[in-house]
Amino acid sequence: MKFTFALFFLFFLSSALHSQKNVELIMVKDLKEMIVKDEFQILDVRTAKEFKSGFIKGAVNIDYWDPEFSNLIKNQFDKKKPLIVYCAGGGRSAMACDKLSQQGFKILLDVDGGYEAYIE
Repeated sequence: MKFTFALFFLFFLSSALHSQKNVELIMVKDLKEMIVKDEFQILDVRTAKEFKSGFIKGAVNIDYWDPEFSNLIKNQFDKKKPLIVYCAGGGRSAMACDKLSQQGFKILLDVDGGYEAYIE
């Protein structure tokens, strides 16, 4: 019984991270098609060190763990334009999307698997 509850709780928690109406989990193949269209803003929420090791063309790096994250976001991105968000594997970008949604961003696209999936 405890195992079933724990499994249900983990499923609920992972679903909740992407439950906002304005957050969509996208696959890398979709991301690559979107980048060509150049209609999107791209946010990399990894550390500066991770960003220097490689990034998606056109991405702006703002570390999710930076205490000024929310303020830096406000000054850098248009809340009405679609915003692609990624990190290394998907955890930080999900948390960032939650925070961005609360700040009023209308269309958020979270890259499934993050940068690691992108470079594979």
